[in-house]
Amino acid sequence: MQKHMNAKHLYILNRCLLGILLIFLTAACNDDDKKVDNSALTLLSYTPENGTSITSEGTVILTFSKNVRQASGTEITINDKATRVIITNNVVYCHYALPYADELTIKIPSGALTDMNGNQAFEGITLQYSLEIKRKLFDAVVDANGNGDYTTINQAIAAAPTNNEEPYLIFVADGNYNEMLSVSKPYIHLIGQSRENTRIQYAVNRTGNSDGTQGSATSEAWAYSIRNSASPARQAGYTTDNEAVLLIKANSSGMDFYGENLSIINLFGADGERYDGGLLLDGQADALMTRSDRIAFYNCRMVSYQDTWWVRMNTGDTYLHARNYADNCWIEGRTDYLYGNANLLVENSTFYNVTRTNEQGINLGGGPITAGSHYTGTKWGHVMLNCTVDGDDELKGLTSSTTTLSLGRPWQNEPVSVWINTTLNAPIKDGHWDDMSVLPKLYAEYNTLYNNQNIAVEENIKKEYLVNGVYATYEGPYVLNDVSSYTYENIIMGTDGWNPKEFYSETPEIVKSSIKLNGTTLTWEGSNTALCYLIFKQVNGKWQYVANTTENSCEVDDMQGTYDVRAANRYGSLSPAASL
Repeated sequence: MQKHMNAKHLYILNRCLLGILLIFLTAACNDDDKKVDNSALTLLSYTPENGTSITSEGTVILTFSKNVRQASGTEITINDKATRVIITNNVVYCHYALPYADELTIKIPSGALTDMNGNQAFEGITLQYSLEIKRKLFDAVVDANGNGDYTTINQAIAAAPTNNEEPYLIFVADGNYNEMLSVSKPYIHLIGQSRENTRIQYAVNRTGNSDGTQGSATSEAWAYSIRNSASPARQAGYTTDNEAVLLIKANSSGMDFYGENLSIINLFGADGERYDGGLLLDGQADALMTRSDRIAFYNCRMVSYQDTWWVRMNTGDTYLHARNYADNCWIEGRTDYLYGNANLLVENSTFYNVTRTNEQGINLGGGPITAGSHYTGTKWGHVMLNCTVDGDDELKGLTSSTTTLSLGRPWQNEPVSVWINTTLNAPIKDGHWDDMSVLPKLYAEYNTLYNNQNIAVEENIKKEYLVNGVYATYEGPYVLNDVSSYTYENIIMGTDGWNPKEFYSETPEIVKSSIKLNGTTLTWEGSNTALCYLIFKQVNGKWQYVANTTENSCEVDDMQGTYDVRAANRYGSLSPAASL
């Protein structure tokens, strides 16, 4: 009995001791939980190393001394735009994808990252990297000789995705592409080999009546009318919806179309002595029709006789402020060869006037260059900045009293046309402008030079316009006093920052001396900013397309051949030739 009681007492004592031990352990744990880690939040490492060159897509990883979180109300930015980082315990992942940027800057401001208790804040850091372009080939290569992916441009456009969100690059080798193009897909970048020899051409016009009768049109004009079911255009499958050699259709969010090194020629109105197959016929014959926002051309040629380029927007706010842009282009015609509405800036370009002789043997001279039809509320209209007006010898042989060359005529609605720093290589008619249908909203000029003399003075400029058979007074201004607001930034970049100049402003160049041909292996010194390289071979005095590669070498078929290497930037724009 005594033995049993001792065992029982021992059991109770052990249970008590265990309970006391658990109490002490629990208290100890609670004390540990309440203990605050006041150690400094320290950045232990990050990769890649600051200041290095990295690919245009990837992740920058930062490792800290303890678990972190992002403080409420703070922003971490990539190239000054707020970004969402991923945090796992003590590691921060900053993912980026910048295929069209040259640099990457990650800014973590002071206090944006703290420890889990919010007691210790990270002092912040700025990381900067240069981005290497991720190389790729052109999405499509068009070559009439059969060396590319397609032999027609229409095939390449048909194969392009319908929902592009970045440039779809189509390279077009030199050749005559006898086709009409209709582009309704966004982000098409159409890059030609050379302005002179990459020709999109067709003979088509709008002469004739929609009921199928010939009307007053000449037999030649009627044969090429888009309205004639027997015409070459209709036989080729085109309809009255496509009335231009190149039609860029409307898209509510903007087309982001870019064309470079192209000739867009309506053979119906082109001069046959200068363009094979040209008919030089009078009548509405559009080479180019643009019907959307954000359309740009660089180093292109647009050719017809009447109505060469129609900037044709619908009414309403959607397209009222649509922007078209042309730089270093050649726009050729005789009558209304730049016309329509919306906002258009043409810079550093040539307006070339052609003349022809009528049936009576009289030279018709030049005509009105522009014809505006802007809607109420248009901000800029058509602006010609630092351009040259030129023409053939017949035009240059006329005088201001005999020429019919003018800066434009008011077509309909509220026309706006402004010429700034224009150089005239041919005389302009007295008054500088012509009559048509309405009073202009704004027809003005600034610093128009002829024979090195500024002739943009108010007494030289037309004051009245014929409207409905009666002359009405245009109140001006006739001459602009301040042109500081007429800038590329204001007219083209607008509020969304659209900047087509960046497409071609920086192109990688191939150093000619670096090009070597060893047997059949062609090599050259590459560039970190080159998207890819195009190889050409000289055949019978012309450069023929050979290959497209992302490497700095290419196997060719002639160890005695003469080759040319050109680099493309991320937008497809080509570097100057650098032949071996």
